[in-house]
Amino acid sequence: MKHNYDIVIIGGGVQGLSLAYNLAKINFGTIAVIEKSYIGSGASGRNGEMLRSAFASKEWIQFFNKSMQLWETLSSELDFNVMYTRCGYLVLASSQKEFELCRANVNTQHTYHLKTELLDIKSVKKLIPALSPEMISGGVFQTNGGFARHDAVVWAYARASKRFKVDIFPYTGVTGIRVEHGAVKSVETSKGQLGTNLVVNAAGGHAGDIAGMVGLTLPSKTYRLEMIATEPLKPFLRPMLASLNTMSYMHQSTRGEFVGGAEIKNLKPAKSLKSTLVATQDMARKFIKLFPGLGSARLMRQWGGIVDMTPDIAPVLGPVKEIKGFILNCGWVYGFAGAPAAGELLAQYILTGKMPVKIQPFNIERFEKGELIVDRSLVVPSEAGNDGAPL
Repeated sequence: MKHNYDIVIIGGGVQGLSLAYNLAKINFGTIAVIEKSYIGSGASGRNGEMLRSAFASKEWIQFFNKSMQLWETLSSELDFNVMYTRCGYLVLASSQKEFELCRANVNTQHTYHLKTELLDIKSVKKLIPALSPEMISGGVFQTNGGFARHDAVVWAYARASKRFKVDIFPYTGVTGIRVEHGAVKSVETSKGQLGTNLVVNAAGGHAGDIAGMVGLTLPSKTYRLEMIATEPLKPFLRPMLASLNTMSYMHQSTRGEFVGGAEIKNLKPAKSLKSTLVATQDMARKFIKLFPGLGSARLMRQWGGIVDMTPDIAPVLGPVKEIKGFILNCGWVYGFAGAPAAGELLAQYILTGKMPVKIQPFNIERFEKGELIVDRSLVVPSEAGNDGAPL
């Protein structure tokens, strides 16, 4: 470790590493990434890997469409195969009300030139014949949606960052952040003190703990989300699939495993990664409702990950006016999909001091002003009135 760094990024997941890479490639200065466990040990290595920008609000569409554009060339950019696969993404409607919501969302998406189309019942059946007919009322299909391998993405950003001389310190806990006269001065770690005037909180599900070290309370709570994977099966699900009716999201891996997760209503805050029987039963019921043929499939594994969820489910990006030099990159539920854009745009802000237009709406002041971002294509009901669609 050096005694001083131009910036210290707390969190060695895809968000922290994306920012480190984007700063390093423009020769920002000395950069340290601190991770209390192994690189990618948080939600970056535990998510569903699904990528889309087919949302319902201007803010979400513009930001995530920027990210989708970057995903197209990310393997070339990082000189590492992140296994990005453009296989399409279907948001499934199972009732007339859900179908009308899809229709409205497609109209909005076309305003911002997204490659989406409204599918009727016949088109959905042709796209995914294995779906239960009773669960099909239509849907929204994003042709350039898809997935990428989460481990490969973490490794790619880490390796590319190290090529640009970023110092990455795994298994290094942050024990405190020193603030003097309202400005950041240093970061205390389990391996020594790092002098710095810039700290980025990219700690994922532990972002609230890091914020507390500077006396800041984040407008978010930590929740555990769970997923399951079956034994390898014959191919039956080519595109990514998200169900409005069951609040679930799923895909089939290249090895044939059916992989997915589902949202449980009235989810309670939790930081434990321990898997639960309740979640397993809930996911199994929902997946069999969609695909009756899964009833005989054997469960291979189950896991959980934690996210720091805001009242409107949107991330918190940018500075904190009370503490000079303390920057937020947290509150992510769709953090894997948004990492390429968040890293590039936050790097621009740090370099120039000007917030790029696409991330301006995600500032922390929106909660004080009551300007929460309403997007009715999200799976988790929120204080902002978001409801109706999946991750």
